[in-house]
Amino acid sequence: MNSVLDSTMPGETPGGAVVHAAEHACENCGAMLTGPFCSQCGQHHHEHPVHSLRHFLQEATEDLTHADSRLWLTLRALLFRPGLLTREFLGGRRARYLPPVRLYLVVSLLFFIVAELAATMAPSPPVQVADGAHGFNMTVGAGRAAATATAPAAAADPAQGRAAQQRLCRQAGAFSAQASTWFARRVEHSCLAAMAAGGVERFERALQRNLERAMFLLLPLLAAAMLPLYRRPRRHYVEHLLFFLHNHACLFVVLGVDTVIEMITTSAVVRGAAALALWIYVPLYLYRSMRRVYGQGRGRTLGKMAALGGAYLLIGGTVMAATVTYSFLMLGVPSRRRPP
Repeated sequence: MNSVLDSTMPGETPGGAVVHAAEHACENCGAMLTGPFCSQCGQHHHEHPVHSLRHFLQEATEDLTHADSRLWLTLRALLFRPGLLTREFLGGRRARYLPPVRLYLVVSLLFFIVAELAATMAPSPPVQVADGAHGFNMTVGAGRAAATATAPAAAADPAQGRAAQQRLCRQAGAFSAQASTWFARRVEHSCLAAMAAGGVERFERALQRNLERAMFLLLPLLAAAMLPLYRRPRRHYVEHLLFFLHNHACLFVVLGVDTVIEMITTSAVVRGAAALALWIYVPLYLYRSMRRVYGQGRGRTLGKMAALGGAYLLIGGTVMAATVTYSFLMLGVPSRRRPP
């Protein structure tokens, strides 16, 4: 005997009502919909599929400009409400904001792209070397005249100039031999690479690439330095790490804006005003962020902010020095890329 269900057509109920499954099931995971968003995967349900360019542009514009967009809501809280993103994340209110790691990665990537564009637009000064009476000194010159004054033989005779460069690099290696033979050899090779054509550009690219990696080491070290500052009441390490993720994301945004201002204008007044605003905004932002996240009084917050500044100088200076040294030493390592 056939059941009643067997006699119904696809898309109909036993009573004959038509069921539009596509309108009531999520197209991504198949779960039944109870609203405009899927309760299982969170995908937004659209009544009409995107088949036209006009519809696609409407959807993209809505996603970017909607008042509840996570991107703009996160940026507004990041820039104008210090510490709010960290408090919201720790309080479990996370759906309306971008995740902290993703926010940090996107903002830092955009900042380093802007910094690289600014570096390519600015003239790259030559490297000049000088052998002093008590050691070796290698600096970046301010122009062709300074480089010519340092090594006049290079302007008169290229062969003599190369010989002078090799002699200075050997002196650099000899000066570094006090540490180790390997270090001396690496310094000499890197010095010759820096003096060669494109050496400064190679160093700048290597330094920027290594700085991006060094930031991932700096944040965990700073978070560890915060542990003894907040023992009572005890704070977890992850709380400090989230604090620095959000604060450094904000720092990357304001530094990126300042870099763009320097790229588009040569006015000393505008650049000076931007620099002054930066020097006022960053310490005030850090103070307000610490007050909101950790909830302590003004005096204790200022004292711990001063201690944090010392940790920044110590840890940040060490990481920066190690990054610069590593970038310079790697100039003497042959590139693995094949020539075009």
